[in-house]
Amino acid sequence: MNGGLAWAMAYQRAFRAQVARDGLVAVAPASLVFVLVTLVVSAIWREPAAGHRAVAACCAWRATTLTHGAGNLGPLFGSAFLVRRTVEAVWTVAATWLVLGPLEAAIGSRRLLLLAAFGHAVPTVLVDLYWLAGSRVGGGLEGIDVGTSAVVVTAAAALAVLTRSPPLGAALAAGLAVDLATTPDLASVEHLVAVVIGIGGALLLLLPDRWPRWRSELAARLAALVRSQAPAASHRYRPHA
Repeated sequence: MNGGLAWAMAYQRAFRAQVARDGLVAVAPASLVFVLVTLVVSAIWREPAAGHRAVAACCAWRATTLTHGAGNLGPLFGSAFLVRRTVEAVWTVAATWLVLGPLEAAIGSRRLLLLAAFGHAVPTVLVDLYWLAGSRVGGGLEGIDVGTSAVVVTAAAALAVLTRSPPLGAALAAGLAVDLATTPDLASVEHLVAVVIGIGGALLLLLPDRWPRWRSELAARLAALVRSQAPAASHRYRPHA
């Protein structure tokens, strides 16, 4: 059992080593800010009167807000910090340690924030536009569309690619399968789009590091091909004495 757990958590080795050496605040500051803001915003949401109204204004995103113009997109990004159930808050704390922190340690805070913003906003807008173009009935988008799930799914997909972790990829696939089986609505489709963004973002992050190697390998193969063809060409066109 210990060996299986160690194998499943192998993708965290580098992250844990950095945390042990430098501390969690230094290694994953953006992840810590994300989870702390989420807990604070979600707690204020439960308060009556002014606190609830303030969170509703900054973070309660609705699909119909897209019909009001681009000037009202602030709550789109704020909605990533609002969870309405205790289980979602606990899940977000766990996901910060399991996924967001290791990814931030691997790619840096700025890249994590950029990937998380895309992973949250793009799936939400695409699914909302589809819903608005249809009957606007069902799909789980009649009320507010909030939560940290799109950010976490995007980060998990990117981390699975970057670390080449089969257990993490299998856990992500299993979670999506359960999500689609239990709640097959448009909100679940957002997670599928988030996976695509996470994988694409990871591949883009890997490209600058791997391009020099690909370039050198390509040059070596072309040089070998030219050398192999040169003797044949010289023999074919050698003038007769």
